Amino acid sequence: MYTVGVIGLGSIAAFYGKPDTPAPYCHVGGIRLSKKVKLAAVADLAADRHEKFRQEWGCCFPDAAYYDSAAAMLAAQKLDIVAICNRGPHHYETIMSVLDTPPRAIFLEKPPSCSLDEMDRMAAKAKSKQVPITVSYSRHWCPHVLRLQELVQAGQIGKVEMVVAYTGNVFLSFASHVTDLICQFAGYCPTAIYARGTPGKEVPAGFEPEPLLGSAIIEFANGVTATHVGRNGEHGGFYVDVFGTEGRVRAGIYTKPFVADKDNKPVDLEKLGFPPNDSVFRVAYDQIADHLGGGPLPHCTDADFIAVNELGFGGIESVITGQRVALPNTNRARKIFANG
Repeated sequence: MYTVGVIGLGSIAAFYGKPDTPAPYCHVGGIRLSKKVKLAAVADLAADRHEKFRQEWGCCFPDAAYYDSAAAMLAAQKLDIVAICNRGPHHYETIMSVLDTPPRAIFLEKPPSCSLDEMDRMAAKAKSKQVPITVSYSRHWCPHVLRLQELVQAGQIGKVEMVVAYTGNVFLSFASHVTDLICQFAGYCPTAIYARGTPGKEVPAGFEPEPLLGSAIIEFANGVTATHVGRNGEHGGFYVDVFGTEGRVRAGIYTKPFVADKDNKPVDLEKLGFPPNDSVFRVAYDQIADHLGGGPLPHCTDADFIAVNELGFGGIESVITGQRVALPNTNRARKIFANG
């Protein structure tokens, strides 16, 4: 089994789920369910986080080592996978430090960076070390969403022509889950974005506020056009309607799967082989482990997460300038307080 070290013991690392949760929405919950990885160590600056983790998860990971800093963990452990789960403004410094004593793979919480310049530097260093970076657009790994992705790629609805997505809030720290979902069905080849939104709140010195997404039109190199609606739709949030030449699908972690043929008649889902529900983090860690064993790159890795992040910063640039922004965005220096 491949060893994992987790940096940052916040909610997404450990507390959006419990040991008895059937499909826990947190890193350690997915690690516990996986048969391919094991938790070797955790690191957090706060002693009370250590204690909370011991009380909640200690029985599940009796052999895990505890460290009061990422540096101490990296110095003491030879890890296959490092999960970076601290807040967004600390991601760049943390990942650059992790890459100095590189694991075989990095699983980075979103948003990956506070600027495109940071993203460029971390991606270049990771490439030089031959370490893949997978970004946790976690809802991507919902089993029924992955099955719909497979069906669409296999031609279930013909050629994809349009994607309509629903969910708003801030571009990088929240709405990026749906930006990734758009690309999951449209392709990771965006060429331009035109977005509208509202300004963010006051932020620390050295940063600009993160705007809230109102709406966006995204163009793709393969001819697909996407509309990102910055609010919930008829079926809630975090979902997309995907329209093809031979039918359509509806996909999202909290939305019941739907498939229709070219006459808009519902297709019997039982005939399409949908899997049972599972922890998205179990699925993600298994993909990373499979890659370390010689398999394909995990989803949301390297070029894929870069495309999503380009769209987020491109959307912000469009909101600020009022202009359509061609990708890649030429303004690499704008530094956003992406605190997700």
